[in-house]
Amino acid sequence: MNGDVYYLSSLDSTTFEPTRKCRFLNKLTFDTGKECVFAELEPPVVGQQFGTREDIKYVVLANRHEGDTLFPIKEFPCFVFITRPLIENIFNIPVITKDDLHILAWGELYRTASDADNHVFD
Repeated sequence: MNGDVYYLSSLDSTTFEPTRKCRFLNKLTFDTGKECVFAELEPPVVGQQFGTREDIKYVVLANRHEGDTLFPIKEFPCFVFITRPLIENIFNIPVITKDDLHILAWGELYRTASDADNHVFD
């Protein structure tokens, strides 16, 4: 899991529509038991439109559809909430809550950059 690479794009957000490399860094768990992942985006997203001066390089991704999982991803694209952590060092916290995150957009994870560029469904 640590270091797995997927490609993030979005059918719903012009900001997240351009394909970005997405490296899974750390598995996290919500207080509800739902799993999510702390991930690194390359290239980062310009943060100004989301109220931050720094570019957004790190996000937390969580499945949008009940029953889907990120560990492992069984079907592509994998539909996710793209969120920004509101607390520092979130990757060191064993259990997080939805209040620890700010939803930026809906997106999809794809196997390859080409799949993400072309929004290829299995």
